[in-house]
Amino acid sequence: MRKCLFFASLIALFLLVSCGPNPEKSRINMLKGIDYMYTSQDEEAIECFDKAIKYDENNHEAYYYRGCCYMGIFQKDKALSDWHKAIELKEDYADPYFNIGLYYRRQNDYSMACYYFKLAEKYGRQNMEDYVKFCHYYE
Repeated sequence: MRKCLFFASLIALFLLVSCGPNPEKSRINMLKGIDYMYTSQDEEAIECFDKAIKYDENNHEAYYYRGCCYMGIFQKDKALSDWHKAIELKEDYADPYFNIGLYYRRQNDYSMACYYFKLAEKYGRQNMEDYVKFCHYYE
């Protein structure tokens, strides 16, 4: 009886641990999604990023890359939402700021584009000189 109780407790503990966040599975799915993304298989990539987020809802990179895929299939609202979520999870993550800036520049909203470009530069995005050099005109 004691052995059965011990094994039942062990199984219950295993089930509880396996149901929580799993950063390793999240990372594996995210990397698989990046592979799909770079071969322009956006729908497949989004599925992988969805799984990555399921395994770790704090995976800011998965939100960023999924946003890139959404922009690639012209779902701009979803892309912006994911990039803002990535920023919410990691405020100093420069890449989403840059992509949001590009979005606003395409909309001819140069003051908002400059705002996000400057944040991208502040948080370490490289080669931002060409993006921010005319921003003083829009302030």
